[in-house]
Amino acid sequence: MHKKSGIAVVVVLFFAFSIAIIFFFMAHSNTNLAFQNKQTVYQMQAYYLCHSGMQHAKLQLRLLPKETYEFFNANGVGNVLEDIDSSRHVPTAMGVFKNEQATYDLFEPSKAPDNTFPYGGKYFVESVALTGSHNRMKMIQDGYKVVVKAEVDSGPSKKFSTELIEEMIVSRFTGGI
Repeated sequence: MHKKSGIAVVVVLFFAFSIAIIFFFMAHSNTNLAFQNKQTVYQMQAYYLCHSGMQHAKLQLRLLPKETYEFFNANGVGNVLEDIDSSRHVPTAMGVFKNEQATYDLFEPSKAPDNTFPYGGKYFVESVALTGSHNRMKMIQDGYKVVVKAEVDSGPSKKFSTELIEEMIVSRFTGGI
């Protein structure tokens, strides 16, 4: 009878150890999944910010085609679309790029008040190049290559960025002049 009680203790300890290992791996898996979800949120934010910046650049190119072309025609130096930077415009400046948002953390309830903007990110046009101009008719077509970058700042050591390069043709009407 003494041998049987010793075996029971070994079996109970084995099952307790097995269950502890299973719980450890489940908790570790849950932690990894939460980390991956955070990464995905920030990467998606950078992706959509970059596309927003490209839409902003396209809008300015289409609204001011003559001014943009004249900049390049006069051998302009620098970035003709340097004012397309979301951190320079108060209504579009977001998150930790504004000083009052520096402590915001979406994933910590005590640092995520409901009345503030949850994400930190910005977009800007890194470069614009005139790739060509077809000017033998009343409707001139200028080719541009635009590079837009977006950055997401989610804390002191977590920065994500993405880049979007697009070539486009912008038409401008000269009236035959």
